[in-house]
Amino acid sequence: MRLNSLIVATLSLWIGGAELYAQSGTERETWTLQDCVNQALEYQFSVRQAANNVKAAESDRLANFGGLLPSVNAGAGNFWNSGLSIDPVTNEVNRNNLSTASGSVSAQWTLFDGFQSWNAFRQSQVQVALAAAQLDDARNAVALNTASQFLAVLLADESLRIAQEQLTTSERQKDRSQKLLNAGAIAPNEYLSVEAQWAVDAQRVIASENQLQFAQLVLKQLLGLSGDMELVLQRPENLPTAPSAVMALSPQSIYTASVAKQPAVRAAEHQLMASHYAVKRAQGARVPTLSVSSQFSTSYSDRAQKYLGTNPQILPVGFWLDGVNEIPVYTLVNTPLFGEFTFEDQLRENVRQFVGLNLSVPLFNGFRIANAVKRAQLAEENAELQVMQQRDTYRQSIERAHADAAAAWKQYDASMASERSAERAYQDAQIRFDQGGLNVYDFVSIKNNYLAAASNRVRALYDSQFKNYVVEFYLNNPLEL
Repeated sequence: MRLNSLIVATLSLWIGGAELYAQSGTERETWTLQDCVNQALEYQFSVRQAANNVKAAESDRLANFGGLLPSVNAGAGNFWNSGLSIDPVTNEVNRNNLSTASGSVSAQWTLFDGFQSWNAFRQSQVQVALAAAQLDDARNAVALNTASQFLAVLLADESLRIAQEQLTTSERQKDRSQKLLNAGAIAPNEYLSVEAQWAVDAQRVIASENQLQFAQLVLKQLLGLSGDMELVLQRPENLPTAPSAVMALSPQSIYTASVAKQPAVRAAEHQLMASHYAVKRAQGARVPTLSVSSQFSTSYSDRAQKYLGTNPQILPVGFWLDGVNEIPVYTLVNTPLFGEFTFEDQLRENVRQFVGLNLSVPLFNGFRIANAVKRAQLAEENAELQVMQQRDTYRQSIERAHADAAAAWKQYDASMASERSAERAYQDAQIRFDQGGLNVYDFVSIKNNYLAAASNRVRALYDSQFKNYVVEFYLNNPLEL
């Protein structure tokens, strides 16, 4: 599964095409939200490691498929012997230097092994799906983290803007109070109070700048960018001010519709299936194993001679007496003739081949098979518990996310009302303060209340957007980019 377009479709509506800029030297590169997510998915080590795990699982699957096929091997060797040796070609015992060579091609095929090889292959198929689900889970975690930090930068930027606006107002009030102090219209302590408020607002700007820089740094690190790159945000526009349609659904409805698509749950279910095949594989070791093997080989010896036939010879074997004379007795003897036995001729004429069946019956093995079966069964039980835990954890996550989002929207509505009231009070206080009808202490207190209400409204706005996004992410996961 590739990461879903909810990251772009939902958040892009929130930020109104917000862009990130990374500057190096005189060049500036534009980053959209989708660019940030894609870059984070490409950079984060957890995603890359999970992708390598998928490749490793696919390699294991290929190896287990090969376990169902015959194995074929070829071999060759040359040997030099001195002293007492037996010629492997002629079977003669000699004490002369001897050079021999041999070559062979052998094959072996397991015909039946209690389906151990077959279940190993099926287990490896499930493990590929397991690794893929774990990759999806890693991608989702990176996507949510990147989206959250993206909004954190936007929030920090908005908080800085509010602080700068308040500092500008404080500067105007300080300048006006300085003029009134010089004219003797106000007491020095009133001017000092205004100046102190200006200093507090200036400090708030510095704190907001630091918060923005830190949020930008965290986002850069998520993307694998250099920390000295400049990161500029375009402020969001047209943010939704009401919950999306998904908030009308109950947490149970969201859970039912999305649990089968949740990568962590799918990974646990695949692990359970892999454990099931592991049990079958372990049980197969109790069954006899039947295999067939064959070999085709030949050999060479530098002392072997080729038989060329016989040479008939008449040789005396004795004599007989006729009483006086010795009469010789002859016989016909066929003497064997040997000639050069070339390397090519030996390889062709010394060929040997065989085919055989082998049956292996496990009778007693120190309880190793029984222990392997028991451990595999326990692993299957743990995998089943893990599925139940993941489902329960996912359900609780949805319930918390839905409750958090609902509370965030309520908090946003309350912060809007609070900001409107604080703004009206601040505008009224500004008029009365300018006309001298309100002392500086009360004015500063009303102003700080308004500033806090404005900051709370911005924070509640972004908090509600992201928490609403999380609920939608759970429901629509997975969607493809």
